[in-house]
Amino acid sequence: MLSQPAGNLHEHTANTIIARWLNTVGRNWTAAGDRTRMMAGSNERPDIIVSEGGRMPAVIECEYDDQTRPAIADARQRLGKMLVGENRPLTEVIAVGIAAACKADGDAQFYRRLERNEPIFTVQLVSQDQDDGSVKIWPDTPLPATPDDLVAYCEYAQVPQAVIDRESADIARQVAAAGQRLRDSISLTATAAAPTLATLRQHTGCADDLQAAITACAIWLIAIDLQNDLAQYSVNLQRRNLLSTHGLKQAAILGRLTEEDVLAQWRIIAAVNYLPVIELAIDTLNAGMMGPDPSAVLELLHSLSQQLNALSAKHIYNFAGELWQRIVPDREERAAHYTRPEIAELLATLAAARFAGRTAPQLAQLNLMDAASGTGTLLGAGERALRRQYAARGGRDPNLHQQRMENHIYAMDVNGIAGTLTAKRLTDLNVEQDYAGSSIAVITDPAGSLILLDPNITGVSQVLGYRNATPTKGSGGESGYFHIELGGIDWALMNPPYGRPRRGRRQVTTGLEKPRAAAKRHQYLMSHGLAGLASDFGNLSNIRLAPGGVYSHVLPLTAAHSATWRNWRAELEKDFQDIVVIANVSGRELQSMSADTGMSEMLVVATKRPKRPKKWQPTEILCVNLHHAPATLSEGYAMAQEIAAIPTDSRRGLLSRGNYTRFQHDGPGFPWGAVGSSNNDLTLVMTALLNGSAYDPITLTASELALPIVALGDIAQTGPTHHLIGHPKGGDNIGAFEWIPLNELDVVPTHQAMWAADGKTQTTIAMRPTHGGQVAREELARRMVQSRSQWFIKRGMRWTSQPTAIGYTRSLHHGGAAWTALDVAPDAGKAIALFHNSVFGGIIRNAYGATQKSGRAELQITAIPGLPCPAFHLDTPAAQRARDLANQHFDELSELTLQPFAYCFQDANRHRIDAVVAEMLGMDPQNQAVQDMLAHWRILFASEPNVNGRNDKITAALAKHRAKNG
Repeated sequence: MLSQPAGNLHEHTANTIIARWLNTVGRNWTAAGDRTRMMAGSNERPDIIVSEGGRMPAVIECEYDDQTRPAIADARQRLGKMLVGENRPLTEVIAVGIAAACKADGDAQFYRRLERNEPIFTVQLVSQDQDDGSVKIWPDTPLPATPDDLVAYCEYAQVPQAVIDRESADIARQVAAAGQRLRDSISLTATAAAPTLATLRQHTGCADDLQAAITACAIWLIAIDLQNDLAQYSVNLQRRNLLSTHGLKQAAILGRLTEEDVLAQWRIIAAVNYLPVIELAIDTLNAGMMGPDPSAVLELLHSLSQQLNALSAKHIYNFAGELWQRIVPDREERAAHYTRPEIAELLATLAAARFAGRTAPQLAQLNLMDAASGTGTLLGAGERALRRQYAARGGRDPNLHQQRMENHIYAMDVNGIAGTLTAKRLTDLNVEQDYAGSSIAVITDPAGSLILLDPNITGVSQVLGYRNATPTKGSGGESGYFHIELGGIDWALMNPPYGRPRRGRRQVTTGLEKPRAAAKRHQYLMSHGLAGLASDFGNLSNIRLAPGGVYSHVLPLTAAHSATWRNWRAELEKDFQDIVVIANVSGRELQSMSADTGMSEMLVVATKRPKRPKKWQPTEILCVNLHHAPATLSEGYAMAQEIAAIPTDSRRGLLSRGNYTRFQHDGPGFPWGAVGSSNNDLTLVMTALLNGSAYDPITLTASELALPIVALGDIAQTGPTHHLIGHPKGGDNIGAFEWIPLNELDVVPTHQAMWAADGKTQTTIAMRPTHGGQVAREELARRMVQSRSQWFIKRGMRWTSQPTAIGYTRSLHHGGAAWTALDVAPDAGKAIALFHNSVFGGIIRNAYGATQKSGRAELQITAIPGLPCPAFHLDTPAAQRARDLANQHFDELSELTLQPFAYCFQDANRHRIDAVVAEMLGMDPQNQAVQDMLAHWRILFASEPNVNGRNDKITAALAKHRAKNG
């Protein structure tokens, strides 16, 4: 029983009270404070140790925040050492600061603070690299934390991520070896090899015999792992005499595993249920499937299951997903990318924070949906986040896992193996509790789960565990179906496929025309074919979410900028509130939130409005740009907590690993230029330019531009696409011409085009054509002649190597694949070209161009008319003066040799263009403040990772320039 002295809570007493409280939070661990003789070979006394059988003990070091000796020093001392009874050294320690105000507490008062979940802690994570021994402290500044947060950090510390990564890679290698052995074993029996391998290919969906065998081994390992867990933890299955593979070996006369024995055990499991996990394994392990000697393969899988279980980490880590992403080479074709667990933790934790006001019973009833579940990593993270909140609010229903599995989790995919992996991930959350059914489905409709774009359809099949069911087109009610009503989902959590039909890639999901049309009839407008399937899944989530429901998706970064995503942005802004967008702006290579999509990505979290508005209205968006993505689960959780704690009235600021800013636009679906910007000052400059003013981050002042900002389409018309113009030599026979590089032609052709981009030769605004055309379609060629131009915009601007954004030719030419023609009056054309080749235009282009590739700003043809530009076409004195200045300087400036745009900070010729453009917009280029402002803009622009691409030469030149110029 707690005593309560007058005050002066000693640190060791606080440690004991924290440990006592940790023992009450609904976990199976034991926490002890200030125990002696706990460190092997040392008299050190950790402040708090949290132990749970088989898992890595979590060590917490505490200090009062006002002490000069921080907890971090003690935490470092523990690294690399072992606790008594353990054989693994500590790789991570939690350093906790206790609020100084708690010193005056009595014991009972301090305990009540813990019960009330008061934010009385700060936390840093101290870890040691197991390869080089280096120590990492994250973050640099301690993060505020509550007692509930401390519970989460303890869970993560129980699972050393470096060990998990290493073991997962090793298990994947051995599964591949088992698959090789299986394929070879089957091939030894020539008469059985062909039908057996064909059956494996059929069940695994693999075209290659070896890959089919490897995938089958992975499926069997998942089933063996489930069998061993249930044999140990499920009382119901123990009563049915379920044996582990180790028990089977002991019972066997020869001490070896056989197909028949293993199948018999799996059928015992299937009699209870667990069918989403076990059914596919049974199908692929029927008698005769494994050739003349299956024992060797089964023995290896048995040992791998033991290796996996020795880590005691499946409650947190999705080993089935880890295994899948390591052994399957064609995830791009299958659109089956794996979401990194630390990103899943960040997204799920941030989204789940929106349910903070719900009671434990309400949390238990929340409906969670992933309509593209893949390996189940996101669903697992989401369920863990909900159940963590449930426990923190005193929820203790022993049947929670069964209730949620049977009634509240909806998972869909077009791939049967994905359904199995998802079911295994969710089962691992609590293997002590059986479930008799689930809503995990392999959708057999040609549209996949996107059949639910049609609001009139609620029935979904094929639910795993039911056989011979067919897709439903109505409300349903038959066995083998589950139903998702309109507004029946509380949380849509997914990493949807980004695929769209294009050359070299088939689209997994077809038959979308009817459900897309049905969604459109009901005024759900997020879908856009050129945006790809991810926009359709956004539409699906919007249709099925209840008022107050939470939308949380991983999406390509192009969704923030691309014109084809405008409807998605406009609908999100209209139907949702409290929108948060998170982008990762660090790194030389493409920054994917998923493991290996090869695309820059972002996370989006939003809450559906209580009532769907009829019209769009300006919506505030919180943009978070991370300088470093989370590297561990604990970092993902911490980042989510930090983002969730950003005050609603804070306009901009810094985070431990990034920055944030709030913005809103005056029109529906305008590109979210702030997304992907690593510097808040540049975001403010960009936002001001879009609103018609020049903001100076040095003096913190803004001055109005002489001209308003309009769309480029208001001044110029975009020429025909390159598909109509023609095709390159040897390409598909489309368009009016076949284009051949000029240097390959003996005679200068009549038809010439700015077809290709060449950063080495196209170094001036005034350019020469690159290709000559031979007529391929006479009638179309005559029409194309009418669209020739002298003005061309670069569609895929590569900042690191290309100097010119809009080019000019002395005579009329055709556009091409890289350069799109602009039909514009000559005087306005000169002004436009100078503007978009200045730092003014570069900042706007970088905000509007799709940034899926590092160092680039891509513009789709449909996006070009929407590119912001000053209104140089107006019949006003200011516009006339701008055109006069452009006329006066254009010939000279257009011949200047420019460096790649990313070198704008040191390019004197581009500085001359900047000065003229500044004067065109009403500024005095001779004014020192204007010169300083432009110089600062150029540094901000060139410092953006999306601009410099983390190119060593550019960043080194930038650092040298900064040092020289202060």
